Amino acid sequence: MCLCVTERLIIRPFKKSDISSYSQIISDPSVMKYIGNGKPQTYSQAESYIIKNIEHYESFGWSRFAVVESKSDTLIGFCGYSYYNNEIDFGWRYAKKYWNKGYGTEAALAVLDIGLNKFNFSRIVCISFPMNIGSIKIIKKLGFKFEKNINLEGNELKQYVYE
Repeated sequence: MCLCVTERLIIRPFKKSDISSYSQIISDPSVMKYIGNGKPQTYSQAESYIIKNIEHYESFGWSRFAVVESKSDTLIGFCGYSYYNNEIDFGWRYAKKYWNKGYGTEAALAVLDIGLNKFNFSRIVCISFPMNIGSIKIIKKLGFKFEKNINLEGNELKQYVYE
């Protein structure tokens, strides 16, 4: 099942067959530098994350979604929604090989449109480390506005909002 197709991407719910590919993405220290504790994650953590998103999608009809490069049929990361602090949190994560090629913005524009027009989210937040310049560029391109600084697990982060 496909949620949407962009010029270069297929955006769809995760499948268990994505676990191995996703595990390779999150084992890269560069990818994980501005995520949680900044440490690479294991296959077991990838498996848990994918299953959690499959279950969330089955329960609510939305989640973090798999982002697949259509030309190669390769999982390149995710883009989508989760709950954070009673808010709808919009986030993404991509394999380093696909950074700075417009994939992040391409997927985020499509998934934001789905969030607003299919899921009818009236308020969406994005949270980022202030040093994560790539993500903040996407956040601003999407029209999110800085709302406040927050402290999450000892990290000072920036929260942006779209309403």
